[in-house]
Amino acid sequence: MKRILIAAAFAVVVLCCGCGNAKSENDIVAMSFNIRLSLSDDFDGENSWIFRREAVIEMINEVNPDVFGIQEGLLGQVNYMAEHLPGYSFYGVARNDGPNTGESNAVFYKKSRFELLESTTFWLSETPDEVSVGWDAAFHRIVTMVRLLDKNSGQELYFYNTHFDHVGKIAREESGKLIVERMKSLIPDDAAVVLTGDFNAMYDDPILDPIEEYLTPARKAATVTDTLNTFNSWGKIAPEEGGKVIDHIYFRNLSPLLFQTLTGSYAGVEYISDHYPVIAVFSP
Repeated sequence: MKRILIAAAFAVVVLCCGCGNAKSENDIVAMSFNIRLSLSDDFDGENSWIFRREAVIEMINEVNPDVFGIQEGLLGQVNYMAEHLPGYSFYGVARNDGPNTGESNAVFYKKSRFELLESTTFWLSETPDEVSVGWDAAFHRIVTMVRLLDKNSGQELYFYNTHFDHVGKIAREESGKLIVERMKSLIPDDAAVVLTGDFNAMYDDPILDPIEEYLTPARKAATVTDTLNTFNSWGKIAPEEGGKVIDHIYFRNLSPLLFQTLTGSYAGVEYISDHYPVIAVFSP
């Protein structure tokens, strides 16, 4: 597949916005990426993590996001990424027991740009401050939050990352309500907020309405955007417009310049996950 470069896409943003400057130092590149869990070295055959992990690192280095959230990251995968991305720090815990067991929604952020002010995890359930499974969900589901000080702008950024349940419809509905409730109780009205994740819901699914009453989808609001499929099932689903679009980036009190689904290959690996990464570029 032909790789679509962020620099080229951003050039289109510049033209559309009628400004003469390239991406400024205060603009924020945010990314969401379901990396596909790895339960063993041969878990996905030729698509197993050991065959694509170097490509994942190449993609991140090329895209150069300022902050990004992953989904389905088991401890070994998260540690591998941390080791091979020395320019980033991360926060994230495992969903099944808190420390180590189960998938993590780790958030990585550039050390040179951000200072970590606060970090927390809560569970998508009726008892969010305890390790728990909520409503009709099949698995434990969590939200990872970091509050970052942007050294470039001096402003704070609240960054949330999550992975909604793939089975429980009630769980997905209630999860959105819970996230917004928590945000409203914590975040000042004028603070910058980004929410990323695999929501297991299409971009126009009413399940996402509670989120969209408080936050705005970057996919809909960005000057340059797409509605490409974000779940590719290892190439079984083509990246056509309006396909299975379930990975999203939401925001508040930022200006979205670009939303992009990254369908390219990296390090000779055509599919670096069964999901495509998605990015959004924001100006403060």
